[in-house]
Amino acid sequence: MHIHHIGASNSVLNHFMEQIRSSKTQKDRMRFRKNMERIAEVLCYELSKTLNYKSEIIKTPLGEKKIMLMNEQLVVCSILRAGLPMHYGVINYFDSADNGFIS
Repeated sequence: MHIHHIGASNSVLNHFMEQIRSSKTQKDRMRFRKNMERIAEVLCYELSKTLNYKSEIIKTPLGEKKIMLMNEQLVVCSILRAGLPMHYGVINYFDSADNGFIS
């Protein structure tokens, strides 16, 4: 197993993490939820780098283009309530993933 510590490098993720940890910002529930969604989007982008891809040829208005497309069917499953903001962030990136909830 490889551990990715993406908070160790400079990125917008650190800004979102600061806001959800700050006692001043935590009282802004809408910002907290939105930042949880944003954090999930950043995590999904990083996760996408580790998935399997396959090469396909697509038609464009200018001809054909070889492109790498995901070769896995993902299933996103969240615990209701606590995981909902992150769930939305994940399906923003993996829009063809199946969805499930644990209640």
